[in-house]
Formats: sequence, C-alpha cells, structure tokens
Amino acid sequence: MFKKICIVNGNEFKIDRMEFHLEDLVKKVLKDKKITVAVAVNNRLVTKSDWKKKKILNGDVIEIVQPFFGG
Repeated sequence: MFKKICIVNGNEFKIDRMEFHLEDLVKKVLKDKKITVAVAVNNRLVTKSDWKKKKILNGDVIEIVQPFFGG
C-alpha cells in the first residue's frame, strides 16, 4: 500500500491514496465543519478556489489556520 506523509499544523499526517487533494485534506482535518480557514502549503498560500486542484505530495508542510477577531 502506498503511503504519503505530510505535516499538518506540526503533526504527521499519513495518506493512503495515490492522489489526494488539498480540499480532501482540509475536510478530513476539520471533520467537515463549516469553518472559514486559510491554508498554506510549503509556506505558500493556496486560495480556496485552488484546493480541488492542489495535489498533496509526500513531504508537504501544510498549515491550516482560522482567523480570529479581537485586539
């Protein structure tokens, strides 16, 4: 079985599928909650419209952040 390993918010994340897109990963991490987030892959912001097209590669470092308001 092919496995990719990426880092999501500092934690190791294993992927069992050959092709896995950023949108799939965000849904899995957020457990399908409807939360507004920003996502960077290897320190590059990926717009939400590109999540379906962005393939996750072995060794990618992904940060998923949620904005918060306050001062």
